Parts: sequence; C-alpha cells; structure tokens
Amino acid sequence: MLLPYHLRLAVRSLRRDPGLSTTIVIVLAIAAGIFCTALMHYLRTYVGAAPALPASLHQVEIIRSHEALEAAFVGTNAAPNLVAARQRVSFPMYRALAASGLPTRQTGTFRARVLAEREGSPASCPRNARFVHADFFGMFALPFRFGAPWTRQDDAAGAPVAVLGGPLNDQLFDGADSVGREIVVDGRPFRVVGVIDGAQPFSPEWDRSITGGPQDLLYLPFAEHERLLARPESPISDGPEGPRYADLLASRTTSVAFWIDLPTAALRDAYARYLATALGARGVRYELRDLTLLRHALGLPKSALNFFVFLTFLVLVGAGLVASRLYLAKGLTRRGELSIFRAVGAPRLSLIVRQLLEALLLSALAGVSAMAVAAASAFVYNRLVADTDIPLVVTPLAFAITFTATIVIGTAAALYPAWQAAARRPTLMRI
Repeated sequence: MLLPYHLRLAVRSLRRDPGLSTTIVIVLAIAAGIFCTALMHYLRTYVGAAPALPASLHQVEIIRSHEALEAAFVGTNAAPNLVAARQRVSFPMYRALAASGLPTRQTGTFRARVLAEREGSPASCPRNARFVHADFFGMFALPFRFGAPWTRQDDAAGAPVAVLGGPLNDQLFDGADSVGREIVVDGRPFRVVGVIDGAQPFSPEWDRSITGGPQDLLYLPFAEHERLLARPESPISDGPEGPRYADLLASRTTSVAFWIDLPTAALRDAYARYLATALGARGVRYELRDLTLLRHALGLPKSALNFFVFLTFLVLVGAGLVASRLYLAKGLTRRGELSIFRAVGAPRLSLIVRQLLEALLLSALAGVSAMAVAAASAFVYNRLVADTDIPLVVTPLAFAITFTATIVIGTAAALYPAWQAAARRPTLMRI
C-alpha cells in the first residue's frame, strides 16, 4: 500500500524544516486551547457531566401567576428566580404531593446553611447542606467514592446519618475514607455513611435554580430540618409568614423541590388521578411533567457563552489561515525537492497526499498540545475566579471536539499550499 510509504515521507519532511513545523504547531495549539477554554465553559453549563437519568422522573409544577413576584423587583437590578418558583412548592403542598404512596421512589429536597465540622473541631463557617430522602441518591444517580447512601429504614428511624460531598470530605478528612466517622452539624452528631465522588453538575437536575452557584457539600435526611430548624435557602414568599419555624412549615412560602419516579404508564395514570382528587378538586392548577418535558420547560436560556464559543472558533479559523501561509513557505523551501520528485515520475496527487498527511500530523500534535493550554487556563480560572466551587475541567467531550476541529482546520489550511506546491514542473537536466 502507498499510504504507509507516503506517511514515512511526510514524517521525514517534518525534520527538514523543524522551525516552520514547530511554528505551525504552536499557532494552532494556542488558538485551539483558547477555543477549548470557551468550550469547557459552554459544556459545563449546558451539557454537564451528570450520568444519564431515567425519563420516568417526574415533577409537579403548581401553576400560579408570578406578577406579584416580578412586581417586587421593579426598579431594581435584580430579577426573581422564576425557575425556583416553578420547580419548588411550599411545605404543605409538598406533604400533599408526597402522601399518595404511589411512586416507586420519591424525595423532597431543599438547601440550607449549617455549621458542620469534624467532631472535636471548632465550627468555622456555614456550609451548604441539602436535605433529602434516601431515594434521592438513586433517582439522580449520584456516584459514590466511599460507602453508600442511607436507607429508607434510616429515614423511618430518624437515624442521624450524613453523606459528604467530595470537596467537604477533602476539607474535613483530607480525602480519606470517612465512612463511620462522625461530624457535628449545628451541635448534633451525625455518622458519615458515604462520600460523593467528584463535584456536582454545574446545573443540577434536582434544583436548576442553583445553576452556577456553590455546590451542595453535605446531604442530610429530610426530617432533620425540623430538628435543626434549618431554613431553606432563597425562599419565595407567597403570603404572610410568622416568625417561628412552625409558621414557615405551615405557610405558602415556596422552598421545597419534590420529585417522583413513575416508571410505568399505569403508575403515571394512577398518580394523575390522585392529583385530580387531591389538587384539582381544590381548584389548584398544576402540571405533571416527566424529565424530558421538564428539561424543555426549564432549560437554560442562551447566554454570552454561545457568542464566546463562536468567537474563539473564529480565532481557531484565523490560526488556520496563518498556518496556510506557513505551509506556503514550507512549499517554497522545498521547490527543488518537489521538482525532483516530479522528474522521477511522481504524480501530482501523490505529492498533495504527502503534504496533507504532513499537515494532518502537525494538526494532531497541535490538538494534543492544545489540551496543555486549556488545562493551564482552567487551573488559573479555578484559582482566580471565585464564581463557583465547581471546577472547570478538560472533559473527554471537550477534548474530542477541540481535537477534531483542530485536525479539520489544520488539514484544510494545507489544501491550497499543497495544490500550489504539487503544480511545480519537473526538473530537467541537460547532459
């Protein structure tokens, strides 16, 4: 086969002008690294690294007018969190939705701030704690580094158990296996039963209203919120509320996200009938949606990230144009060599293929080198920009897209120079 032969010649050609070859790699690598950095931000926000979730997950939205909520922000630079208003319900409504006994799995969840430290250590600062039921971890497929979630029996018995987020386990136990150890939350001891692996998604399915914010560091049984008097983060008031914690639990303040798993059509129909009786008969407007419909209804709007990805892609295209000029320069330095090849009978197509293979090798090297640029950019960003504690990382998808784009642009940049170089006439020798 001729391909291995041309590939060997392409590798040898790289050694003849290492300066130009190195410059091409550097130009493409820097541009591709910039593109990859913007792409990492886009993928972290809109794609994420969460495992696939079943479409059988459902949520009930209580439909209400948000005019009063929006009116409260008129004249300010702030805006109401309508995603939270649509995804959460009040405590009384949560109890009504959870009382059916029909779903195979269900969980209520909200986030609050608590003091949490190792036993014997002084409390330092409030941390984000998420109150959930045992089913929560399986419903959202949270991966575990150590241990496992607590059980429904633990929920029923009111067991003082906890699951640590990976970052909190790193802070409190230096990343070691902390299962069986104790932590103190607002003065009460809790036994660690599991540790989540890695950071949570940038836009968590269970509560999209915290997209881009600090992640959950601690998971506690839902019933513990009453013992700890933990007030939900960013509650949305929908009426008067007294000063006591019991007043919050009896009010219409929106604060709890409620999820159910309905894996069969029969269960979905049964739960729909339950809603018609429990809510519809009271004149409450609602809508039951599965995960697919929820993602469509509560999807993140387009942002400046879309523009920056497009802009950095243009930077990569510009680097391809620079590389094209460098390929032309390489062709000029090889005029004699290419003319000799033509003189001994090498067809133009073979010379074009050889130069495109050389460009392919340089582009592949640039695509891999771009990951070093992107990784350095992510390292600096994670330490200097404190917008969230969810780190920016080079994911396999970001690598695949960047590498492919670099290969395509870097090879396409060599098309015209290869055509021009192969058009040279054969060298004629007179005797």
